[in-house]
Amino acid sequence: MKGTMKEEAFTVRALFDVPQLKDAVLLGGEAGLDRPISRINVMEVPDVVDWVRPGELLMTTGYPFKDDPEVLVTLIAQLAGKGVVALGVKTRRFFDEVPKSAIEAAERHGMPLIELPPSTTFSDVVREVMERVLVSESKDLMVLQGRVQRLSHVLLHGDGLHAYLNHLQTMICNPVVLLDPHNRIAASSDAETLCAEVAEEEWAKFRTEQPLETNVLQIGSRSVRVHIAAVPDGQIRPYLMLILEYSADYGTVDTLTINWAGRLLGFEISNLLARKNIESKYFDQFLQDWLAGRIVSADDLRLRAEACGWPLTEEDRYVAGVLSFRDRKPGIKELQELAKKLNWESDSRKSGAKWTVLEGELVALLTMRADVHGATSGEDGPEHAWSYIRPLLRDRSVSLCVGREAEQQSEVAGSYRDAKRAAEIRSVCGLQDETVRYGELGVYLLLYRLQGTEELEEYQRLYLQPLLELDRKQQGSLLHTLRSYFECNCNAKETAERMFVHYNTINYRLERIKNELGLRLDDPETKLLLHLAIKSGDILT
Repeated sequence: MKGTMKEEAFTVRALFDVPQLKDAVLLGGEAGLDRPISRINVMEVPDVVDWVRPGELLMTTGYPFKDDPEVLVTLIAQLAGKGVVALGVKTRRFFDEVPKSAIEAAERHGMPLIELPPSTTFSDVVREVMERVLVSESKDLMVLQGRVQRLSHVLLHGDGLHAYLNHLQTMICNPVVLLDPHNRIAASSDAETLCAEVAEEEWAKFRTEQPLETNVLQIGSRSVRVHIAAVPDGQIRPYLMLILEYSADYGTVDTLTINWAGRLLGFEISNLLARKNIESKYFDQFLQDWLAGRIVSADDLRLRAEACGWPLTEEDRYVAGVLSFRDRKPGIKELQELAKKLNWESDSRKSGAKWTVLEGELVALLTMRADVHGATSGEDGPEHAWSYIRPLLRDRSVSLCVGREAEQQSEVAGSYRDAKRAAEIRSVCGLQDETVRYGELGVYLLLYRLQGTEELEEYQRLYLQPLLELDRKQQGSLLHTLRSYFECNCNAKETAERMFVHYNTINYRLERIKNELGLRLDDPETKLLLHLAIKSGDILT
């Protein structure tokens, strides 16, 4: 059940206790009587709407609409939209009575419309009302000061985030949730129970829906208003403080309290991020040493991992990967920024991937988590990594080249060497696959080893050059046809469909190849020779 207001604000209802207004009459808008007044203004110009402020009590003699009192109907709607809490009109000077349509508009918009006595002196009302407003605000400031001091004490004594949120909850009498940049939550005690009823994806909407001021959250069968404040911590995606208006009304002092609480927490988070930045450098060095094989002892590996907050388990498996750029390769600084972004995305998705820049390359160590039976799934594998690699790299053409799976922690360096070799082969052989696995390179491993040798050059002269020369003479695509023919398992019909040409055209080209080379394409050994010749041509290009 909602509680009563926790602050003694000077409200519209209290206006009728002011001696100068004891004879004032409420004409309409009773629903807004409990709205607090923060200032007072006098209107004697027709364009006052451009100058009013939220929380104002507005008074007028009616001079701006003396010739057409019906203007009040439109004016009331505009003032309500601007946050004016009440309108006081002094009658019997410029017009006799307030139109019924204006009273109905006041009811409709919930803005109190007050008929002021003809004897009302505006200067006296301003003085009386502002005295009461200032007294109310001074009380609020004393409450706020006490709250800020208590919150500062919690942070200075290192009581922790949970204690801080609990103190805040006690002050504003409502549950508090802190949403980190990855949309993970920390909650005060009362909020923990409520958060259990909220789907995880619901928290993301507080970042995507604008403006970041108020929203509504469905908790069970109840719709709860949520007040949102960004924590000024200097990050691109800041922490968000969410106040669930669940137990009590959320008042002015509560708003000020949350603003100050956010600032204090922003300082604390900034300090935390600075410490994390230092820790990330130590972790980065540890990851590089592990991949490069510079950690010899298993005990040293375990101790350094634990010191970096990454306790290793014997059951997990690891795969090293190198991101190979098929166009312009970024510089070192750009690679380091990419590594930071990829680590951020990996962490937010709870992925088992860690990224670093090693030997001028963007390198990943993928952790293949094991279940209770010791089996690993593909959820943390190279293909899963593409879910956040693609959006970050946008229009770049890249391949993730991965080594063989390391079953032991000591085999990680070997997986990294495999990944480097796979990246080199991908580059030399012009492979275009999104994921290049060392264990699936097949004959490219052999051809890469033979690169630059006399044997490979002689082989290419015997089998590749005649194909290239034949293509040049015929100005056709015989070599491409032969490659497609082999990729289609020597099925001429499938080859024709893949190349979008007639079946007879494929047969004609294959016949030309047999006649020009003097080789039988149905002979297994001949097919192997020509297939290797085509693959070796990939290295030439």
